[in-house]
Parts: sequence; structure tokens; C-alpha cells
Amino acid sequence: MRRDLLLVSAVGEAQGSAAAAAGLAVAAAGDEGSALMIEMGAARPRRPTLLATAAACELEERLRGSVPGLEIGARGRICHALVRDVSAVGAADDLAVGELVAGLPAGVPCVAHAPAAHFRALLAGQPVARAALLRADLEEERAVTALTVRDLVRRGMRVAVMRRPLGWLAARRALAGSPAGTDHARLRRLASRLRAGEGGQSLPLVLGAVAALLATAVALVSIAGALTGAARGQRAADLVAISAARSMRDDLPRLLAPARLPDGSPNPRHLDRAAYLARARTAGRRAAAANGVGPGRVSIGFPDREAFPPLRARAEIRPALDLEGASADVRPAVAVAEAAPPAAAGAMPVTATGGGYSGALVYRQGEGMRPDVGAAFDRMAAAARSAGLALVVNSGFRSDAEQAALFAANPDPRWVAPPGHSLHRCATELDLGPPGAYGWLAANSGRFGFVKRYSWESWHFGFDAGPPPCSAAGNAVLGAGDDGVVSGSLGLPAFVPARFRTALQRSAARWNVSGGLLAAQLLAESGFDPGAVSPAGAQGIAQFIPSTAAAYGLRDPFDPEASIDAQAHLMSDLLRQFGSAALALAAYNAGPAPISACGCVPAIPETIAYVARILALLDGAGVLIAPPFEVRLVA
Repeated sequence: MRRDLLLVSAVGEAQGSAAAAAGLAVAAAGDEGSALMIEMGAARPRRPTLLATAAACELEERLRGSVPGLEIGARGRICHALVRDVSAVGAADDLAVGELVAGLPAGVPCVAHAPAAHFRALLAGQPVARAALLRADLEEERAVTALTVRDLVRRGMRVAVMRRPLGWLAARRALAGSPAGTDHARLRRLASRLRAGEGGQSLPLVLGAVAALLATAVALVSIAGALTGAARGQRAADLVAISAARSMRDDLPRLLAPARLPDGSPNPRHLDRAAYLARARTAGRRAAAANGVGPGRVSIGFPDREAFPPLRARAEIRPALDLEGASADVRPAVAVAEAAPPAAAGAMPVTATGGGYSGALVYRQGEGMRPDVGAAFDRMAAAARSAGLALVVNSGFRSDAEQAALFAANPDPRWVAPPGHSLHRCATELDLGPPGAYGWLAANSGRFGFVKRYSWESWHFGFDAGPPPCSAAGNAVLGAGDDGVVSGSLGLPAFVPARFRTALQRSAARWNVSGGLLAAQLLAESGFDPGAVSPAGAQGIAQFIPSTAAAYGLRDPFDPEASIDAQAHLMSDLLRQFGSAALALAAYNAGPAPISACGCVPAIPETIAYVARILALLDGAGVLIAPPFEVRLVA
């Protein structure tokens, strides 16, 4: 059987696999040739383009009508075939794909794309594919990706994993059958390596230097049967500890949520410490049971259970005795995992610099924007979910330098604005997807204050309901929204007492620091108690030690307004010095020296818990100012 077929799909909810498939097909086609791209179950047809090459048009004529019910069209360097009825493709009936590939001239590559739900059916069909490309978000789906890679390799296939989607412009060009900009060379090398060689079991090629991570994930999820060996026991302990720590990470906002709502009624989202730890223990035991470890052999504890919040889980797997001769003194396998802020500095600054906007930034799906834009996007995304659509933020705030680099790579002002002209520099513009949502966005975005900027850019929407872009009023926006989390124009979480809201707003604006960040600090430092005194001698609502108070001109640490202003001044300096909220918080707690020494949140339990608590408070309030927590083995 011919092995000219390359498969592309996504793992879990990863976006961008269709664009990756198109880019791979264009790269495989080469400069003068053509390639066939088969797309399974697209939301709408992709019409032929006027700029189709002669080779693609010739392939279109050859294949048109060869398989009833398929839509065929030449687009740039590729001939696009859309299979509408995905249910008719797979192990039971794979004639559509098989007949198309059988009708290809010699040497014409074929790339088939299927959504994750239908990938297995496509994989079981004929002809047998030689290679596969997976679009996967490894932070969320590393274990599932690892199992999928292992399965494909065992089938004798070459495998690549693309951990980040193509950029919005590269994706649009790829789907039109054109080279994917700066990504084209990378895709061309990938296509060449995926198509190289016949037969045999090849080791997977993994993009982004993630082979070791996937190998680790395979080891963690492939435990089965009785774990009598020490190595298997250790892998089981690792898996149980990670599962418990992941539960702690996911439940942390609920642990920190107030026990009662403002009206005095119980808060259904709140978890007390006992329930928080019980859920983590249950998650670990489920992981053990799913991998053949009996309940009598596993113990789960929490080394920092008295800290607040607890962030570490310890798993111990006792060996199963082999009465045929295993030694009874084999030591148990032990692993410790933690949920913690990223160790290294993140590229998610709290305030914008280098563009036309210099105010606070909030983040949605890793892209920065003005706080009122973020609140409006949340409402629009919720409405889209009700309509069965998941909106994707492909691009938000871009500095002038970032815009210049983008324009240099794509010097066409119709598609990319020259440096200094793009409204992305104002933190009010969003490039949204997926393509299946364009129609809904065009019809509904106005209800949420967004305007489609250009008729030829279905993905580009600007926010016009607030202060004008790149204005002094825009820079002063600290938040907006009516969702019950962000209160009024103050842009502060609902847990802030009314008496401190004005002082926080004023100091946040004066020192250009997120008011939500300052508020979460005060809750963690003193619980908003102006008279608080710590055993170490820290004083007041912001817990200044005398030397730091003197350095920032704070004469009376028990004056809450003066302390909040000094706190904002200090955080402004730390954010400027370290470039990320996590590192600035760590420096506030432990002093700048340990952070400067390692460029990380240092391995000081009190500091790790302090940073984690504040970031989790912000995450629970809908204000993401740092990369998500990591779950990692530490022992």
C-alpha cells in the first residue's frame, strides 16, 4: 500500500490544527508542485482562489467528480478537498480518502486533517499513513499527547508535535494555499523529515525541544499491572504526587475564596482547608487505582499542611511483596510534587510599555489588553459559549518594537500596519478566532463594544465602548465590568473593604501598578488590618519593616493610606527591576537579593506560599497577571 499520506490532528482542545495542516501541505508541495489537502468536517467550505497555481488547478481538474459528495477547489499551491460527512470516513467506510489518494499523480503529497474526535477513524483507514503531525498544548495535555505519540510510533509512523499554533497571518496565508510567512521554512523542513524514509519504526520527531517532556509523560501514564519493581513503584509515586498537586493547583482559588458572600450567606465556591486537602488526596488515590496500585499500598500526605496555602503533596508507594523471593526490606517509593508559581520570570508584565498605551494590562489566553477590554471580552466569550463557540485570542497588545518585527516579516500594509500605526499598540485591539466564529463575531461583537475594523480582516476587532485608544483616559483605566467580580470603575476585586478602595485606586494610578495586585497583597499581608504587627516586627496594613518604611518615606506604618501609597511605590520599583509580578512579589516578601541571585522565585517555602496565594487570589478574581501555576516534582 502507498504511504504518501500525512495525517494532522489536534490533541484535546488545542487550536490551529487545520492551519498547520494547510501550511504543511504548502511546504510539501514545494515551489513548483502541488499537494492535496483533505479536510474532514470543516465548518464551512474553502472556496477556490484566483491565485491558484497551474499545478494545483490541474490537480483540481483531475480529482473533481472522482468521489461523489466531495468539494474540490484549488487554493494557491494546494488542491483542497472537503469531506463534509465525517461519519462516513473511518474504519467502516474510508473510500473517500482512499479514492482521492489513489487518484493522485506519482509524487504528489497528500495531507489529511481531522478534528480530534475523528482522528482515530481516519487513522484506521486506507491508505496507511506514513507520518502524523499533532497540534497540542503540552501544559494541559502532555500525558494524552505522550500516549498518542507512543501509539503512532508503535504503528511505524513518524510523529511531530507542534506545541504552538501558527500566527494569525501565517495561518490565514496557509489556509489560502500560500507559504506561511516566517513559519514556512520550518514547515518545509518538517514536511521533508516526515516524508523521509519508508517502513520501519522511526523515533518521533518533536518540535520545540519537548521530546524529554513527552518521554517523561509516557513513563508517568503507562504504569499498569502489579508494580513490583522499584522503578515502576517510583513512577507510580511520581504520578500520584503530581495528581494530588494538580488538584491543589486547580482548587487553590476556591480555598482562598471568602467563606461567606457579601450578604452573609455561605459561599458555595469556598473550600476549607480540610476539604481542599481531602480532594487532593482523593485525586492521588484515583491515580493510583487507575494504574494498578491498591489502596493498602499508597499513602498521601502534605508536608506543608500547616502553611497557608498548602502547596505540596507527598506520595509513598509500598512495594508489593513477591512471595516467590522478593526481598521484604525493599524501600517504599516516595515522591513530592508541588503547585507553585513559575520558577523563572514570565513575559507577562503588569503594565504596558513600548507602545501608545502605558496603563495596566490584564491577560486572556496569554495576550495582554486594557482592563476594560478584558472585561468586555469575558462577556462576549460567555455569550459565544452559549452559542456553542469557544473564542480564541490570537493577538492583543503589541509594542512598537513587536509591530516593527511583524511588519518586517510581512511588509504589506493591507495585512500588517507599519510601526506606530497599529491600534494594537493601544491595547484595545484583538485578533480573534477560530475561523468558524467569524460570522458570529461579525453579527454580535457590537453588543459588547467591539467593532470589526476592516472588511478584509474577519478576525480583527477593536474595542470602542471605553476611552479612546492611546489616550490619557485610556491609560487611567484600572478596570471595569458588571460581573460582580470587578466592582464599578475602581477595578478592584470584590473582597476589598469599601474604606480602602479609594486609597488603592489613587495609589495604583499614581504608581502605575495593578490595583488588583495591591489589593491581593494587602489581603495576604494583613487581611486589611491597619494595626497588624507580625512576630518579625512588620507593621501595618502593608506589613512594612521599619528600615523599608524609612526608605520609602513612610513615617507611620499604621496609617493605612500612607502605607498603601508606599506599598504601591515599592511594587512599582520591584516590577520595573524584575519584570514580572511573580518575581516582584517574591522580592517584596524575601527581599530583592535572593531573587536577583537566581532570577526566579527562590525555594523558600514561605515565599513560594506567599506568591502562590496572591496569584491565586487574582486568578480567582478574574485578573491573570502571571503565567499559570506549574505542577512539578521536587523530590
